[in-house]
Amino acid sequence: MSIHSTDLLECIDLRNQAGEEEGRFPRRWYKPVTAVIHSQNGDKRVMKKYPNGVFPLSWYFRLLANHEYRMLIRADGTAFTPSLASRCSDDPWTITYRYIDGIGLKDAFRQSAIPEDFFVKLYASVQQLHRYGIVHLDLGNSGNVLCSTSGDPKIIDFGSALPLYLLPRSIGSWARKRDLLGVLKLWYRFDRRSMPEATLRFFRTNYKKNIYTPKRFLKALKRCLANPSQARQGSSPVAAIIGLFISLLLLTFII
Repeated sequence: MSIHSTDLLECIDLRNQAGEEEGRFPRRWYKPVTAVIHSQNGDKRVMKKYPNGVFPLSWYFRLLANHEYRMLIRADGTAFTPSLASRCSDDPWTITYRYIDGIGLKDAFRQSAIPEDFFVKLYASVQQLHRYGIVHLDLGNSGNVLCSTSGDPKIIDFGSALPLYLLPRSIGSWARKRDLLGVLKLWYRFDRRSMPEATLRFFRTNYKKNIYTPKRFLKALKRCLANPSQARQGSSPVAAIIGLFISLLLLTFII
């Protein structure tokens, strides 16, 4: 399988295999479907398929798939990200990459399987990712960090990632700080007793709950529509939320 493309026959095999092994997943319409599959050479891979409904949503999700693929290719070569990303020539809504053998942070915490130096390694990995010119922007989500069978941190889901070279210096600095605070949020949540005192103080001083996720954006929008008088009184914060959301959306289109 090529890193940059996959031929038509192999794509058909992969999709059939995913259907046979995983079946159909109940999901929200805007969520990608992920399945663990086997390629023709026997490698275990993850297939991630974005929705491909009617235009213009089909176009939007195609852009998201293309964007995540490009971020994975840019990060390829690191030891802590999915490698060998590929795309199907006949299915622009689907990306695949090598399977990472590990478990999510929540499961690792329940099983007391998080190594003592895990978050130190994760913090260093994110700094290396920044040296590769990428900010992840969703590292506070525990579902995006895996604990491998060897106990090393692995970072997945690059749909929100952005290349630093496109960001103004001040925004790039903010984005890097947000990534590192996301790591500290997980550290504080799952193993705060191992946090150095200075790191703990830095986190408590600088961390602010992120209100700019799409889910919270939709909640704010619903409140605005349900109570117009209250929305007018608080129009400035809501406008700021909408403005930032649209800006990130436009960045996704042009990258």
